[in-house]
Amino acid sequence: MSGHSKWAKIKHQKGVNDAKKGMIFTKLAKNITLAAKEGGGDLNMNFILRLAVSKAKDVNMPSENIERAIKKGVGGDEKSNVQRVSYEAMLGNVGLIVDCQTDNPNRTVAEVKHILEGNGAKMVGQGSISWNFEEKGIVTVRPQKVVKSEKYGAPDSFADVDRETLELELMDIEGVEDLEEGTGYDEENSQNYSTIEIYTNKTALKNVSTEVEKRGYRVETFSLIKLPKEKKVVSEEEGNKAQNLVELLEENDDVDEVWLNI
Repeated sequence: MSGHSKWAKIKHQKGVNDAKKGMIFTKLAKNITLAAKEGGGDLNMNFILRLAVSKAKDVNMPSENIERAIKKGVGGDEKSNVQRVSYEAMLGNVGLIVDCQTDNPNRTVAEVKHILEGNGAKMVGQGSISWNFEEKGIVTVRPQKVVKSEKYGAPDSFADVDRETLELELMDIEGVEDLEEGTGYDEENSQNYSTIEIYTNKTALKNVSTEVEKRGYRVETFSLIKLPKEKKVVSEEEGNKAQNLVELLEENDDVDEVWLNI
């Protein structure tokens, strides 16, 4: 399952330049606005909004940007007409799902189609690819436990815990389907650290992430992902072509996520 998450890739990337960060913030703002538009602006009542805000905080999006995006979604100073659209495509034997957030679907489909056809891929009908994917939840946990500060106003700290003991405890949580090793990157100290990736079904994600936090463990991020039920094995050349296409698609402001069956 490793390599599934675009946000994990963004999070662990060193030295993101200002232009790239601005593009990421634009996509995240759309994500937050849509979530607020669909389910309201209360983070405690709208779990999808919590997911969107978690992604934004994960890449240090300013709080005022987050608040402005929520306000737009619930009909504040300006109303949002952003909507979700998905397209499916084939690049040789590689199937892709391109999830977008747009205020102009006609523009978006034309731009996505242009990128696909310009790189040897073709758009296919709805359901041609998506039948092979299922939504899963993922919770990324750092093997540390919160230590509450004894001094008022001082930040909490974190203490390392035994990984094997933690994994056994996590597997006992209802809704956890699988665990995998992962890696994070600490920008402040310029070093990698190990994580545990918890996989759940879509409906269990909220309860699992809440339970892990309740037990005091350090949750790095949580999100919904799309995983292929059946994967294609491709050559290095085919894999490079697919990766290049994904990067070109992700440069488009309307493209939120790209999922592959390899």
